[in-house]
Amino acid sequence: MADINIERNHELGEDEIRKRLTEMEAKLKERYGVNLAWRGKQADVKGTGVSGTISIEPSKIAINLKLGLMMKPLSGKIREAMEKQLDKALV
Repeated sequence: MADINIERNHELGEDEIRKRLTEMEAKLKERYGVNLAWRGKQADVKGTGVSGTISIEPSKIAINLKLGLMMKPLSGKIREAMEKQLDKALV
C-alpha cells in the first residue's frame, strides 16, 4: 500500500499534463533525487527512499508513492511539497 496518495482532477489533455509533469520533475529531481520513467499514461517514480507511480487519466491524475524507512518521517513534508508542485502544474 502506498504511503502517499494524491489525486487531482484536471481538464487538460494528456500531452499537456505530461509536459507539465516533466517540468515538475526537474524540481523533484533537484530536491529529492526523483526521476520519472514514462510508460504510456503512467510514470514510474524512482528515487532514494521513494518509489511509486503517477497515472494520467482523462480527467484525473493520481500519484501513489511508497516511502522507504528513512523517508517515512518526512512523509508530511513530501506530501505537502508534491501537492504544492502538482497544484502549480495544473493551473
